[in-house]
Amino acid sequence: MRWLSAGYIEHYVCENCHGIHLSELQELEGVLESRLFVEQEGALLTSEIEIRPTALLVLVADLGRLNMNYPGLKVFVDIVDDNLPRLIVADYLHTQAGIDETQFIWIVQQTVMATQQLLFEIGELGFLMQDDEPGKHSAAVH
Repeated sequence: MRWLSAGYIEHYVCENCHGIHLSELQELEGVLESRLFVEQEGALLTSEIEIRPTALLVLVADLGRLNMNYPGLKVFVDIVDDNLPRLIVADYLHTQAGIDETQFIWIVQQTVMATQQLLFEIGELGFLMQDDEPGKHSAAVH
């Protein structure tokens, strides 16, 4: 968390999970959660984006292109029975061999920027669930 603060990456820890929430991404429309999980062997950055159910088929068909256009990210769809479909955007950072503060900050900043660009692109394509759509119930996973 000290490194995030040094890189001017706004964050907070909620009491419901062990993730560090990334405020810059989480405040964007369509993003349900954006978190950094620090584990023993690495760090996982994930963002969950709520998708319109009617856009699901086209989005799944476009996943290959999205993963190629954003090579630093892993982009996939998560469908749970009781919730609207979500696009999961993730990046994994191996840290077991060591990493310094400058590298960490740069990687997190690049992941945040790529996620923002991806969010803008899928918004332009009409894949995002909008606030004014009926049936919108944005609830965090935890």
